[in-house]
Amino acid sequence: MAILVIGATGKTGRPVVDALAARGAKVAAASRNPEAGRELPDGVTPVRFDWADRTTWTSALEGAEALYIVGPYAHPTGERLVADLLAEAHDTHRVVLLSVIGAELLPVEAMMAHWERAVRASGKEWTILHPNWFFQNFGTGFLPSLRDRGVLQLPAGDAPVSFVDTRDIGEVAAAALTEDGYAGQVLTITGPDSLSHGEAVAMLSEASGRPLAYKPVEPEQAEANSRAAGVSERTIIAQRGLFQVIRDGGNAPVTDVVQRVTGHAPRSFAQYAAEHADLWRDATNSTN
Repeated sequence: MAILVIGATGKTGRPVVDALAARGAKVAAASRNPEAGRELPDGVTPVRFDWADRTTWTSALEGAEALYIVGPYAHPTGERLVADLLAEAHDTHRVVLLSVIGAELLPVEAMMAHWERAVRASGKEWTILHPNWFFQNFGTGFLPSLRDRGVLQLPAGDAPVSFVDTRDIGEVAAAALTEDGYAGQVLTITGPDSLSHGEAVAMLSEASGRPLAYKPVEPEQAEANSRAAGVSERTIIAQRGLFQVIRDGGNAPVTDVVQRVTGHAPRSFAQYAAEHADLWRDATNSTN
């Protein structure tokens, strides 16, 4: 089966590519700048795909029997594009969509519910992934604040979150793309433990040997900070919904999906922190 991975250089896309390659699948790794991506596994073909440039869609989709879709979060009319893409995916009969826990609770600006409806209505064999917040957020989007100031400020309160490693998401997605038995399912993917952001940051502090702290902020202050940083209003509204789901306890449950689908326990946050401890060490003292 030929599989097209859209968003192949992203947080989940690359782990999906790696997991598919480990299975010996025929994989096309789609991104806006395939020539600029990290080295791909043997046998994986880079292809150009840009949500904002429909002229790239046809060649990328040609021959793709299965699709892994990371939706166009940044596109101003992104809510419509997944449906449009699926209408052009004539060779495709299986689709795995990356969504998020609580998608049905989010404001329309978050777009995930639009994409889920499009996948369900596509007439194709579909699986929807509802992962929890990624471990890897602490090493990417949250990284500058932690590394440069030693503090992470978010409007998540002290609510628990069953954070998950994107490598586990990739392995679950690869199974859904290559094996039968997952059609019509929504797979809620979590890690093995439910941790507050404060508990997670404490683990990063211990692993890196550096004092790090989490400070909850009020939602209104977080939104004001985002506006001052130039974040779009649509993104601010979407984030408002995501953090509300956390504060309401929607991200706390732990599921057995990783164990059931992959045959191994989900990776732990402590393992992730130990593997990447250098990320959170104070850059100003890195040569001392």
